[in-house]
Amino acid sequence: MNRAVRDDSEGSADPGSVYAVELELACRVLSADRSDLEHLLARIHEAQVPLRQAYGLLKHSWARLNALRGSQAEVSGLFEDEPEVLRLVERAFGFLQPGGTFSLDDGHVVFERAWGICSEHGGAPELRARLRSIQAEVAAVQLRYRSAARLYEQAASVPNLDTALKWRYQLQRARALEDLGREFMDRAALEEAIGLYETVVLALAPREERPQDWAATQHHLGNALGVLGHRQLGTWLLERAIKAFENALTERSRERTPLGWAATQNGLGNALGILAQRHGDTDMLERSVEAFESALEVRKREEVPQDWAVTRNNHAAALLALGRRKKDKTILKHASDAYKDVLGVWSRERAPLDWAATMNNLGTALRMLGELRRGPRTLEQAVAAYRSALAERTRERVPQDWAVTQNDLGAALHKLGVRESDPGALESAIEAYGNALQEWTRERGPVTWAMTMANLAAARKALAELSADVDLVREALSEFQAVAGVFREASHAQYYELATEQIALLRKLEKRIRLAQLA
Repeated sequence: MNRAVRDDSEGSADPGSVYAVELELACRVLSADRSDLEHLLARIHEAQVPLRQAYGLLKHSWARLNALRGSQAEVSGLFEDEPEVLRLVERAFGFLQPGGTFSLDDGHVVFERAWGICSEHGGAPELRARLRSIQAEVAAVQLRYRSAARLYEQAASVPNLDTALKWRYQLQRARALEDLGREFMDRAALEEAIGLYETVVLALAPREERPQDWAATQHHLGNALGVLGHRQLGTWLLERAIKAFENALTERSRERTPLGWAATQNGLGNALGILAQRHGDTDMLERSVEAFESALEVRKREEVPQDWAVTRNNHAAALLALGRRKKDKTILKHASDAYKDVLGVWSRERAPLDWAATMNNLGTALRMLGELRRGPRTLEQAVAAYRSALAERTRERVPQDWAVTQNDLGAALHKLGVRESDPGALESAIEAYGNALQEWTRERGPVTWAMTMANLAAARKALAELSADVDLVREALSEFQAVAGVFREASHAQYYELATEQIALLRKLEKRIRLAQLA
């Protein structure tokens, strides 16, 4: 079910201690005024944003607020010949400054008065449109994306406005809806954004007249299609996203618009990578890797470290998928090296949850590599990476991410225990799988529970074989029987067959151990 943000005025909800870690981190990393961040967090709290998203949204809201403040001189300069409007504009911006009078709501109200007077006086179309766009930016800071979209639409609808400005405000309207869809899982908002890009926005930027605006629209269309395509089954949306990115690249060249070209290569790489995994297409995965490598030629760590980290992380994910598919140790080694690079920017001190996610992914790359190498060292490194991730991925803060890492840790320990005939590793694997099952319960998600319980039962079976413990065999047997029941009910024939095979093997193992004990 989609969770929509309530689009009312700024609330007074006190975030209390819910986002205490996010607040302290933002104060340290962003060097921001604490009271500003508390105001922004109040809106995030009101929107019931999960902890895992809160810091990212706070950074985005803060960046928007900073950009809004930075526009004051430009906006004020537009109204030098309109003293009454200028006075209101300056007053409105005063409410956006740090301190006791900070109020996004009050700023919005005063900008509304300025808009009214400017309209009454017959102000120039571009001035009226700019005032509306400023109000939209205030709404976006408050996460009131639908209000922002309506205000951008009104800006674009000012009579006699230049076509290029109409395009700009309609693009921003669509982007506000795209942000709502991306950040709050709102499918309808994403579909609306896609429709706007394809009809209204593209119509305002004919390729023959304004090729770069046309290419920018294609790029943003690709982003929206990619987000929705990632969340939905099927391939059609992803195929359309790839086409949109490829369209953009016919006008966005590395020579003319290097950063725009790199951003589109990054988007293309993402869409290709997701579609490749759905198709099981190795060639397409290789194209994904190539797109990210192209983007990294422009997105340099020294110049744009955050953009570089995003693309390098995407590059690592594509290498991991490709290395897993081809069972190629060299590619998997490149994937693990790439994740290590990313950790140099997404440090634990500055981005703890991003650091933990990357550490978890590093663990997976090392686990896949360790399964292809001899000896325990790489698998031990994978275990260490997963355990590091759990230092930030705690059950209290991000329970689902905690469960993912516990399950992954169990898989690494399981493989290590079997390879080294190490009962201690197998016991730790059973414990880790059991931890994951505290969140992945049978009631919440029976199939996920069954998959994880099957992993746990397999680890218990391996330990039973090492220790010749008939009680462990019986526990594993009972677990696989429960798993088989879930797969049968869910009509997962292949998994049901695998579970019944394990049941048969466990019965043979039980018989063999009992005979050995009698001998």
